[in-house]
Amino acid sequence: MIADRPLVSPEAEFGVIGALMHKPELVESIGAVVSPADFFNTDCSELYAMILAARSSGRPVDSVSLADIRNELSSGELTIVFASEIMRNVPSASNGPEYARIVVERSKARKIADIGQSIINMASHARPLAGIIADAQEAVLSLNSEDDEPDVITLREALGPVVDEMDDRFNGLGINGHATGLNDLDEILQGLRGSHVIIIAGRPGTGKTTLGLGIAEKLTIKDGKSALVFSLEMSAKELSKRSLASSSAVTLGNIDTGQAMGSDEQIARITGAVGKMSQADLRICQKGGLPLSRIRNIARFQHKAKPLDLIIIDYIGLIAPEAGSRQQNRNLELGAISRGIKGMAKELNVPVIVLAQLNRSIETRSSKKPQMSDLRDSGEIEQDADIIMIAHRDADSDLGRSGVTEIDVVKHRHASVGHCLLQHQGEYARFVNYAGQREQQQAEAPRQPERTSKSFLNNFNPQGGF
Repeated sequence: MIADRPLVSPEAEFGVIGALMHKPELVESIGAVVSPADFFNTDCSELYAMILAARSSGRPVDSVSLADIRNELSSGELTIVFASEIMRNVPSASNGPEYARIVVERSKARKIADIGQSIINMASHARPLAGIIADAQEAVLSLNSEDDEPDVITLREALGPVVDEMDDRFNGLGINGHATGLNDLDEILQGLRGSHVIIIAGRPGTGKTTLGLGIAEKLTIKDGKSALVFSLEMSAKELSKRSLASSSAVTLGNIDTGQAMGSDEQIARITGAVGKMSQADLRICQKGGLPLSRIRNIARFQHKAKPLDLIIIDYIGLIAPEAGSRQQNRNLELGAISRGIKGMAKELNVPVIVLAQLNRSIETRSSKKPQMSDLRDSGEIEQDADIIMIAHRDADSDLGRSGVTEIDVVKHRHASVGHCLLQHQGEYARFVNYAGQREQQQAEAPRQPERTSKSFLNNFNPQGGF
């Protein structure tokens, strides 16, 4: 039989207050994980807030000093009497961290109870069930975004992963984050990293979806990672058909017409590709007209079920406005959507690739090469994105007609901007490295010095002293 968990622990709440009064230096650790709102007892909540304020200003944490800050609590109890009684009944500070854990646990349990009651109340609302279900999911999954990490960490703690990352790079362990599988593009991007928003923009037909899906295929089919694709325009069947062509090197035309089934070689390729694809954790949401709130709920749920390594949204212009939205124009709506996507990337610590259209005004200019300002209804997309790359293929040139596509990285928060050429193989719905550019770069590249076998960082211990 499972024992019931009380939603309130007065003893633990008094224990936290008493421990802090006996040993004020515990504020630095307990104060990082417990907030005044975690207390059920209003007097305890007010006294705890006063203790934090006193410690922050360098004042003593005792009943007399606290009474000097505020003589009377909201209940009418005198501060000096309430604080003195708690300090007397909690003789030691040794169990303070355990008391703090209990207070936070019971606070979360009360939030769950409140959410349950709010869902019961929502069920009786006279509005579409789809909206009620979405709100209920958001309420429940919002608990997943709350973790037990402190609000603040020291520079030393933050520096540890940086030094480890430098050491890995120095010793040739690869780029930071996930690789796209396209060598020249990876040299510019330096990896798709958690919490980053990456915009892939271009005019229709330049291969935005192909590039985004290709990156997802590389991560899931080749690297064994997990990705979620929100295909707001294209069906899952169409995406899987493209993926099959890309993975099997059998043309889309032969797959579409079924002619591939008349060739033993192509059947063998398709069979091998299907075997690999069936093992890949590539999840597709093909529902159109989703608002960002639903996209975030689905992403949270999927990430909770099994952690994601990448999210792709195809494309931002098809994200529906929120029900009841009062934004005056689409530009403002997309600004709110852009901020929400950045918030989702940070919350889940997953790179989010967002596809975007370019304005038609580019077609009327003498120079057809797109710029960052050509993003359609850009709003705040330019500001919120960590990386913006624009795909462009010059249909008037021999290279363009052969599928050579320029990827211009016009914004990169963590590395230099640059551009590279990729070969678009439309019949296979994929991009591959452009051999001509790589051969030229290798011929021009200076010889690199030999790498030493040991990093100068090996003796650096970020957990110890500097």
